[in-house]
Amino acid sequence: MKQVRLKRIFVIAGALLVMPVCVAQAAIDLDPAARVKLFGDFRLRGEYDDRTKQDGTQQSRNRLRYRVRLGIAYQVNERWSAKARMATNISSINSPHVTFGDDPDVGFDQAYLAYQFKKITASAGKLPLNYWNSSEMVWDKDFNPDALSYVQQFNHIQLNAAHIILQDNSWNGTDDKIEMLQAVYAKGDVLGALGYFNVNDGSAAKNIFTLSAQYKPPGWRGVLEVSSSDAKQESLACALQLRKKLGEMGFRVYYFYVGAQSIPGDGRYGQDDFPDQNGAGLSNFKGVRLQYDQKLDKNANLDVRLYSMRAIDDSFSAQAGSGSPFFSDKERLRLQMNLNLKF
Repeated sequence: MKQVRLKRIFVIAGALLVMPVCVAQAAIDLDPAARVKLFGDFRLRGEYDDRTKQDGTQQSRNRLRYRVRLGIAYQVNERWSAKARMATNISSINSPHVTFGDDPDVGFDQAYLAYQFKKITASAGKLPLNYWNSSEMVWDKDFNPDALSYVQQFNHIQLNAAHIILQDNSWNGTDDKIEMLQAVYAKGDVLGALGYFNVNDGSAAKNIFTLSAQYKPPGWRGVLEVSSSDAKQESLACALQLRKKLGEMGFRVYYFYVGAQSIPGDGRYGQDDFPDQNGAGLSNFKGVRLQYDQKLDKNANLDVRLYSMRAIDDSFSAQAGSGSPFFSDKERLRLQMNLNLKF
């Protein structure tokens, strides 16, 4: 049975490879003054998962998925702008991918306005968080929260701040919210960032400090990201990555160690690429990610990814239930192929 499932994933991979690839263009101007632009992207994904549960049971699956995002940006003048974008699978905060046969569940994943004055930008609405990170260990770039954000540039230093509303509790008490601060230094091939999150959502990690460092000489990129919380146990996380670009090809290697209570929301708002039984961001795992990137055409590329992971702490695995961010399987393996188009 397992051999049959493996054959299916190769069939899926073949289907992706033989698809005709259309040349995508840059964002499309909708008016003569180029103040209104249409932008978007499309992804087709083939995916195979294999897992071993804590009781030793082994399971596997394969599936085809897609992601569609379409937006419009309006530059009112040199100071004011607005952006709105629609995406599939809007009910998930950090995965816009839809499995073939499921409801596409389309809605707004971005809707915000921005004001820029000299080196200051202030934004409000449903927007990308102005937090620098590379691996998405701390914050998934697909999660666009309802927030107020502030960015100010000081030569080589950028200050980022945000007030995030996770849930408005109206008359029933304090809102679920996050306050974020980050200072980013960037000069030449070097980048360093210090960050802080104050989280009020009922999770164990309430105060989180983050450190990021990147070295990016021509053709290479090395990144270290660390997160440490005030939780009493499993409070440390780190991600290491190395990338190499060779012409139109690229190679990536990542290592993750994410303690159960080390990142905001105990993992709910972080990356969801490593597979989780609850379909959200997660913690309580260690693993590696290997990736091959291939440019196919202008704004068209293909990537192949392998994720391998294991649970860190069995006591947190035992706590994991519906909606829990704690990884509860003993180990998992994911093989993925993505065809990506954008304009």
